[in-house]
Amino acid sequence: MDIIELSWLQLSIGFLSLLIPAAILWWYKTGLNRQLAVATIRMTLQLLFVGYYLEYLFELDNAWINLAWIMIMVIVADFATLGRADLQSKWSLAVPVFGATFIGIILIDLFFLEFVIQLDTFLEAQYAIPITGMVLGNCLRSNVIGINDFYYNLKENRERYRFFLASGASRSEALFPFFQRALKRSANPTLASMATIGLVSLPGMMTGQILSGSSPLTAIQYQIMIMLAIFSGTIFSVFLAIRFCNLTVFDKNDMPDTSIYKD
Repeated sequence: MDIIELSWLQLSIGFLSLLIPAAILWWYKTGLNRQLAVATIRMTLQLLFVGYYLEYLFELDNAWINLAWIMIMVIVADFATLGRADLQSKWSLAVPVFGATFIGIILIDLFFLEFVIQLDTFLEAQYAIPITGMVLGNCLRSNVIGINDFYYNLKENRERYRFFLASGASRSEALFPFFQRALKRSANPTLASMATIGLVSLPGMMTGQILSGSSPLTAIQYQIMIMLAIFSGTIFSVFLAIRFCNLTVFDKNDMPDTSIYKD
């Protein structure tokens, strides 16, 4: 079964669905209609740009160009991560966060694309770009949660941390409970999604494949693979991000730099 092509007129009609929520927001004086308009315009322009660019990228399908695009995606994701992080000197963490996210994404891509799907072409654009985008979007959210929770939990319990050090614990041993909580907090949203997927929600990738005519079982296989990639990628990325950031945050006495915190 072929997918039904949407005309630009049909897509334009779809925007009319915003009139009801916009009217509700206006009636209750939420002040969100301006943000709604800006977000809708940005979404449309960004997706149109990506759509036209991806057509060119898929046609060219060069591994090095695909890798360069993945790097750009990681850079944009890192700026978004640091922009949402509730830290003072957060931009000093840009390099550690980029390194952690890039390493995590590349390793996950190589494993699932080359060993699970077993692509004929290395980093084939049709698979590499969408899968990277889905994993990266979840890494962004988890990195924000993990980094914020780790450093602010450390700040609130700094006496406990100092007690561990004074008792002879190494920095890694003293930071263990803070790592533990940060990993739990960052993993919970993905675990909740995994636990309800299929029964409560049908993910976008699976829905898209079914709409494009793929077998539901094939779509399910890919969705399972994507969820595994997302969970593995997010946990690995959060772990590396905190590890790499700690290389610049702590001084020679194993004390965190207090300038990273907001007053």
